[in-house]
This record gives sequence, C-alpha cells and structure tokens, in this order.
Amino acid sequence: MSLEDNSRRDDPSTKSRELSWPTTGTVYLTLDLECDFGTALTKNTYEALDHVDEVVSLLEGTDIPLTCFVQTEVLDERPEVGERLRSCGATVEFHPHSHTHSTREATSIANEIGHSTRRYREFFGRDPVGYRFPNGNVRPSDYRHLSTHGYRFDASVFPTWRPGHFDKRDAPTVPTYMSQFDILELPFTVASSRLPIPTGLSYCRLFGRPLTYILTRDSRRNIVFNFHLHDLVTPETVSDLSPLYRAIYRRNDHGLSLLRDMLDAFQDAGFDFDTLGNAHTALRETL
Repeated sequence: MSLEDNSRRDDPSTKSRELSWPTTGTVYLTLDLECDFGTALTKNTYEALDHVDEVVSLLEGTDIPLTCFVQTEVLDERPEVGERLRSCGATVEFHPHSHTHSTREATSIANEIGHSTRRYREFFGRDPVGYRFPNGNVRPSDYRHLSTHGYRFDASVFPTWRPGHFDKRDAPTVPTYMSQFDILELPFTVASSRLPIPTGLSYCRLFGRPLTYILTRDSRRNIVFNFHLHDLVTPETVSDLSPLYRAIYRRNDHGLSLLRDMLDAFQDAGFDFDTLGNAHTALRETL
C-alpha cells in the first residue's frame, strides 16, 4: 500500500517502500508542544503550558526519552517552555511542528514549513530533521516542500479515518521510504488493524481501560504514543469548545496520572523506549 492518494497511486514517478521498525517492543513517546486544544479553538491560548514542569519531573524520574514536536509559535509566546524542556535531565529531541487555524485550502504549506523551519533554526541553532503536520493532515504534495527544506523524516500520518480531515485507513502502519523525496514517513500507530484508534493519551482518556489494555498486552509490537499538555490538564478554555469536544476533553480528567500509569504499564510489560530520531537513523542505515 502507499501513502499516496488515489490520484497518484498509478503515477510511476511516485515510489515508496515499506520498511519494518528497527526494533520490536519499543514505545516512541512523542509530545506535540502546542496551543491549547490545537486547532479546536479559533484563538490560541497557552494555559496548559504552565504545567510543563510536571512533565519534566515525570521524565527525569523515569529517564524515558521524548521526541517533542514544537509549534514554533510557542517559541515566540512562551520561549521559557522550550528552554525548560531542552535543559531538563531527560533526553528530549525537538522537531518543528507548524500549526495553523486556516483551512488547508487557505494555507500556504510552503510558507508554513519555511517559517517554522527558520524559527526553529533561530531558537535551537541547528537544522531540524523531522516534521509533524497539525491534525495529521499531510498530503503527498507536502513532502516536496519538506524535501526542499532538508527534512529527513515526517511523523504525521494517522492510518485511520478522521471525518472532515482525511481517510488514511489504507496507509501503512510501518515506516515508509519515499525515494522521490528522500523522506521517511514514521506514522502514528493504531490499536489494531480492526480497531484503527490512534495510540495516544487523548484516546486513552476517551476510551479508558479497554484501550490501555490493548496497548500494553503485547510487548512485541511498536507503539508511537503521543500526548499534548492539554491531555494532562484541562485548560479553562475547554468551555469554549464545541459540545462534542468539550465532552471528550472532560472525560477521565486525570491525564497526568494516566500518562504516568501508561508509562509504568509499558515498562512492566517489557517494552523499551526510544526516540523517533533514533528510529530514523537506524532506518537510514538499511536503505
């Protein structure tokens, strides 16, 4: 199967190659460091970022590595948050994560990627390697823009269906190398092929114990486990969400303890932990 949409699947110039994850039984913990509730609000707020020290304490107490995709607006609005994560004793890898409230049709993806890349270089003093699109809404043409700016991997694809955004239920759940762009796609993982629920803390809050059991029962699988700071605490702006999202984010409102329990459960089950950056490096060696 391919990451390409129907209009490109038969294009002979579009070549992709599915790969195996470099190890088995590994959890890749990722954080989208962004505004409260992502694009669910029309105005960016950053209340949840006040709790970054709680994440730092958790990471320092476990030595679990973290891959952080930072919405570069955070570096302007709350630069101390980026510095706090960067300076903590845990292993933290930063990669750009652009975020916009505009619709895809009203957004210049080239400008979004260009701006976040420049801002990343200014703040961290080095070139970025990986990228993540907001809401997982990446399209085949986007990889060309990433390639132009020197990116080596993307980590955006949800192999599932999100009404109004995308339908990628036929996308690979394993890394995919796109030779025409020299980019690796490191997708989100899902609970199972029959239950394509993304493996993230927000979904664990929504579905509770049945999902957490599924994720921890087989230590031979690989899991990209994602969270946001607004998954750990519920900002007051939850009242500004639509009724559906308000109900979702108020369910199981103990995200920090749930994250701690999930990490403990992964460790007790025998999982290892690594960063997506290390996975990318190992995969490059196989190409």
